[in-house]
Amino acid sequence: MPHRCEGREPDKTGGENIEILTFTGGPFVQNTLLVVCEDGRTGLLIDPGAATPEALAEARARGLDIAALLVTHAHVDHIDGLKEAKAETGAPIYLHPLDRPLYDNIANQALVFGVSCVEPPPPDIDLVPGTNIAFGGSEFEVVFAPGHAPGHVMFVSTSHPVAIVGDVIFRGSIGRTDLPNGDYAVLMESIRSQVLTLPPETRLYPGHGPETTVELERDTNPFVLQLHGGRWV
Repeated sequence: MPHRCEGREPDKTGGENIEILTFTGGPFVQNTLLVVCEDGRTGLLIDPGAATPEALAEARARGLDIAALLVTHAHVDHIDGLKEAKAETGAPIYLHPLDRPLYDNIANQALVFGVSCVEPPPPDIDLVPGTNIAFGGSEFEVVFAPGHAPGHVMFVSTSHPVAIVGDVIFRGSIGRTDLPNGDYAVLMESIRSQVLTLPPETRLYPGHGPETTVELERDTNPFVLQLHGGRWV
């Protein structure tokens, strides 16, 4: 079953709804996100991983038209369901070009972790940081947030206090930087400049684990507190 904002109502900022459903699965316990746009008829599938079949089933049950397949970054657990999602929906795949080498190297990624994988179709559209992408009455800014992966991006709603953050930050933790092309200093700068500058009430939807907020991570995340000597100032 999808995870619905831990019992909260869908966000209603601006008088319209945006609903984010989380489907978790696979050996990496990865979150595939289904965004129900403000028109109630359009959906976005973000980071289609092991739980893609469940997310697609929910989209069918709601009669949603999946307008886009958005990828925060191209680690194997976040793209393993793209082939199935593309085959069923025909929606374009959006990826930052700096993550294309990872994307094309999914088989080797899977080998390193000892998991199986399904080769994804080629991406269709480059994600360009600083631009907005609009679907079904909802609009998201593409925000560049490297460190966990070279081409990692976040999707920040322009009208709701919501951000899809991938593996940049988790509740009480941060993304790994010990993988090839990871960089701890770059990741921490992404968190400082791109996450902590969002309004404190912004809900953060990560690639693993439960949702959180900017305020909670600012006040309790040990990696964030470490940036400021144990105290956010």
